[in-house]
Order: sequence, then structure tokens, then C-alpha cells
Amino acid sequence: MRVLHVVAADRWTGAAATALQLVEVLRAEGTDARLLFRSGNNLQRRLSGRPWAFPLLAKERGPAGLARSLAVVRRLARDCDLVHAHLPHDHALVRLAFRSSSGGTAPPILRSVRNGRHLRADPFHRLLFRRCAGVGLAHSGMRRSLSRFRELGDVPAVVLPCVPEARFRPTDRDAARTGVGIAADLLVAGAVGKLARDRGQDLFLHALAGAPTWHGLVVGAGEAERALRRLARRLGIADRVTFVGYREEGLETLYAAMDLFVFPAPGSDHGHRAVAEACACGVPTLAAAVPGIRDLVEPGVTGDLYPTEDAAALAALLHAWGGAAERRQRAGLKAAEKSSGRTPADLAAATAGLYTAALASLDRSAPA
Repeated sequence: MRVLHVVAADRWTGAAATALQLVEVLRAEGTDARLLFRSGNNLQRRLSGRPWAFPLLAKERGPAGLARSLAVVRRLARDCDLVHAHLPHDHALVRLAFRSSSGGTAPPILRSVRNGRHLRADPFHRLLFRRCAGVGLAHSGMRRSLSRFRELGDVPAVVLPCVPEARFRPTDRDAARTGVGIAADLLVAGAVGKLARDRGQDLFLHALAGAPTWHGLVVGAGEAERALRRLARRLGIADRVTFVGYREEGLETLYAAMDLFVFPAPGSDHGHRAVAEACACGVPTLAAAVPGIRDLVEPGVTGDLYPTEDAAALAALLHAWGGAAERRQRAGLKAAEKSSGRTPADLAAATAGLYTAALASLDRSAPA
């Protein structure tokens, strides 16, 4: 089976990281999966020399740019059994490519939905999902939103599991602490993500101010870093917070340095990949109670949940878990154990099952 994955992104983050991960696990299991993405930036550098990676898309700056993108999609998709779109833009691009084509038949289109905002039942999204062959969901809670789309009928829809890369596994905590200059005897709570206003690191710092026995580890970079450093100083916790910047390589050692992982807000991917990575590393998670988080965090077993934007509630959980070393150890072991169901092979099997069901559904609906 040959499948073209389309993601109009040029950075190895969010939807592009998820799409690349999916292509790689499918290829490892024998599917001829290919990736079409935007040129430039770190995604192209990361995939340089891969014959299945096509950095041929560009931002459509006017009709001429759009025409070039449509031509690229038509050329690469024509000999594929399926096209897998990852964002609304990609989905629209593929549909438009074949609608505007002077000839040829469009291959079936599947769609990943990694963000709940992409399931709004407005005219644009209803049009996109019309004649969609199948849907891969970021979390189980999306099924209810998907049911609003009568256009989908009974097309196959499955939850595609979050998959930590093979390097995410429990490792030596003391060695990890040495690498970031944090003493072995400290209680460390960490957060990982882009440093932006809507990612909740400010709430994390407020919670640390209310939990004085904890040291904070902030992993990430972004436009909010200066404001967060100022906030730490204003709260009087600057000496209890370590900012380590963006880490693409060695991220697993930063999880290993943590006693607890804190997830204050989701990013653009509502599969909550950072939580899956922390769990795979054997780190319990305290997470905001956002949609989809219960697929990854079992309250009282692998971590705990608190009301979104409630710094006091997070501080209370830090205090409770801080005095329970055995509880943290049990929760970490259980988190790592549950991650065994979110392996690359599991992702490949779930996706291959979706593809097979989609093609079978199309065969049944075809006129005799």
C-alpha cells in the first residue's frame, strides 16, 4: 500500500512531528508511506536525503503559489492508494487539487484530527469531511465531537495512540540531575513545551511559589521566556527554577531528572505527546483536566488532575505528592507500564487497520 501524508508545515513540532512519526512507523512495518511538507527550516534539514520525504510545498502567496502547490499534490498523489491529510489546510489543498484537475481520479482522503478546534461543525469543516474515507483521532474524547458530522456517516474512525520514541524509558535520575546542575536531594517538578502565553508555564511558577519544597525545571524556548523569568523573580522563586531552553536531543534525560511532570496546558497537538513521553520515562504526571488527558493519566494511579488554570490546586497536589516518595515511585512504575500499549508497533497497527477499514468501506459503497 502506498500512502501520501500531507502536512503544510516546515518545523519539526506539532502536526509535522506527529506526521513524521507516523510515516516512520508505517515504513518500519512495510507500508510505502511518503511525506509531503513545506520546504525550509529544521524539518527539511532533519529529513535531508530521505527519498520518501518531499519538501515541495511552499506558502501559497497568491494564485500562482496555490497553483504550484495543487500541481505538486496531484503529481505525488496520483499513484497512491490513499492520501492522509494532517491539518485542515492540507485537507482542503488535497480536495481542491483534484477538484481543479482537468483529469484523473482523486485517491481516497483520510484525515488526522489532532486538535479539538478542528472538529467545529461549521460549513468549512463540514465540507472538508464530506466524502472523507476515515479519521484518526488524537484522543477518545473526540468521538463525541465527530458524531456531529452527519457528512461522515459510518466511516471508520480510530484513536491513534501517542507514541514515545524508543529512547523514552526510565533512566538513572542522579546522572540526569548532574547533567542539568540540580542537586540529587531536591524535589523536582518539570514542565516541557514552547514558552508562550497560552502554555501555562506562568501557572506552573505560581504553583511553585505555593509549594516551597519543590524545585522547578522549565524546558523549552519561546517569546514568553523573559516574562517568565521576571515572574519567577517577582514571586521570589528564581533560585528554585532552572530554565534549560529548547532540547531536541537529550530530552529523555530531562524527564529522568524530574520527580513529577507538570502539564499545565496543551499545545496545538491534543494527543499531549509530552505527557506520553513523561509516562514512558516512568515519571508521574500532574495535569490540567483538559480533553483527552484521561487517555494518558489515571488519577491517583499514574498521577493526578487539577482544574484548568487553578494554580492553588496544582500547588496543593505538589504538596501532597511531595511528601509521598513511595507513592511517586509506584505511580512512575505504573505510568511506564501503561506506556507499553503506546508503542510504534501499536501506532502502525492502529493506522494500518484504519486504512484497511477505509478501503473496505469504499468498496462496499461503490456501485455494483
